[in-house]
Amino acid sequence: MTDHGTGDPQPGAGYVPIRANLVRDVTAAVLLVVALFLPWSVYFGFGIPGTNSTVYAVLVALTVLAVLGALAVHVPPLRLTAQGADARRASRVRFWLSVAYFLGVVGFVVFHIEQIVLYSGTGAVPPGIGPGAWLGAAGAVLAAQPPITATTLEDNSFQRWYSASRIIGITSIALAAVAVAYNLFLRLRYLFVTDIAFGAHDAAVVVTTLLYGAVAMTAVAIGSSWLVQKSAAGRLAATALGASTVLAGLLVWVAGVGRDVDAFHGIAQNTSTAAVGYEGFLAWAAAAAIVAPTTLYAVFLIRPPNLGVYRGAALKCLSLIAFWAFAAAGLRVVDFFVTSTLELPHSIYDTIALAGFNLTTGVIAVWLRRNLAKGGLSSTVIAAFSGVLAVFTIAQLVLGVALAPRYDEPSPTGVYGNNLAQQITSTFDVVICGLSVAILVAVLLTGPLAGWVVKRRAARPVAKAPAAKAPVAEAPVPVGAGAPVAPPAAPAAPTGMLRIHRRPDPARADTAEPTAMLRIQRRPETTGAQPLSPDPGDGPTPPTAQLRIQRRPEQGPIKPGETRYHR
Repeated sequence: MTDHGTGDPQPGAGYVPIRANLVRDVTAAVLLVVALFLPWSVYFGFGIPGTNSTVYAVLVALTVLAVLGALAVHVPPLRLTAQGADARRASRVRFWLSVAYFLGVVGFVVFHIEQIVLYSGTGAVPPGIGPGAWLGAAGAVLAAQPPITATTLEDNSFQRWYSASRIIGITSIALAAVAVAYNLFLRLRYLFVTDIAFGAHDAAVVVTTLLYGAVAMTAVAIGSSWLVQKSAAGRLAATALGASTVLAGLLVWVAGVGRDVDAFHGIAQNTSTAAVGYEGFLAWAAAAAIVAPTTLYAVFLIRPPNLGVYRGAALKCLSLIAFWAFAAAGLRVVDFFVTSTLELPHSIYDTIALAGFNLTTGVIAVWLRRNLAKGGLSSTVIAAFSGVLAVFTIAQLVLGVALAPRYDEPSPTGVYGNNLAQQITSTFDVVICGLSVAILVAVLLTGPLAGWVVKRRAARPVAKAPAAKAPVAEAPVPVGAGAPVAPPAAPAAPTGMLRIHRRPDPARADTAEPTAMLRIQRRPETTGAQPLSPDPGDGPTPPTAQLRIQRRPEQGPIKPGETRYHR
């Protein structure tokens, strides 16, 4: 195991990995500052028309407090590497400076729910929870956590934080269920309060509402279930999901094509036909910030990496990717029949192309998941198909925007809406792309790239070895050297190359240390004189790129043309 930070035991603070704490706290400060320049809802945020300047000033003040909490342990008098540092006091300062920010995020969530209840069914657009709240919540969680002060997670004060992440996961699943049920009620209530005959349009509304609600609910349940699990693989998968969510919200809002990817520019809405996965975005970002620092710290400490943890996390991510790919294909087929029945704009060729890419992506994800679970395939094959999966997830996102049916009218000028007549592609598709790229990176770093580095280091001296030569009465020539040189006065420092060591022989304590050359010993022969070997009882050394003749130190130098044997 190797440490990814430097630190010394300090009274009251324990072991302090400086680099791990610094990376986490700088990340928290960056997320908090960036959140100021993103929308928090359709009604509020940087660049959103009608933003309340007073509320924005309060948000700036809360951001400053949270940033101070994140950086408090890196400056006097709370610096943990100082003599007599108090970790408990530092943890309390970090938490109380960030708790007001949490209350602000909760306030936006409560306001969103209140607006839905008050104005549902009136055509008013609900405020939603935008990417500013996702990044801000993640940054505040990182800033409020206690510093890492131990080399093992059991010695850190994170058990309550892990419990909080599980509560967030359960709450997000419950809210998703309530949201789907409420959406179903809003869409179908007119059937029970009017005397209009049930027709094709009503059937289409019922079918699409049920299907979209079921898909959204299942997607949230799969992702949030990782937050409830206590395994390292579950926490690593939750970290990848939260990071992909934050990046997706940022890209959809900033990119010019974001309006076509998501009609609400990544601002999650409580509807069954827009922003599928809407109830999970905020929860995934906040919970990932809880488990990410200690999970990544523990995973990166292991050398070589624990492949079981990476494999388990990849299996979970592949499950979500496969589900969404097959679900999207099914929704596209259903939407085609609905639009054709209602004589709305549709194209059978575009639908077949989009559904085909979704099905291909799902098949690749299922195949990868089964083979990762069983094992047996080489890491190169797994990495190749992981790259293909990443390409297909990105391609289905691009085609979902390019081939979607559109109206001839231009896009609205507000922060939401577009001219697409039918839209399944959303911010959640960008999250899926992030997960596929994360799987590819993990497979490469633990597979072909890691093996290539080790193989390159091991093969470097062998590739330069000269052809076999006759015995010479000089000091051994190092592998790859062009002329004899004197043996070094002391053994060279290890270079990280794989070496095969033999058991030491007490009778030959003065024998030089084994070099980088690979030595293969044979069984001793029963007859004939044997050349001198480093271990007399092991028999002769087979022919190598260069014959090495050892001599006893008390016999003096070997004269030219003289050959000595050891019996």
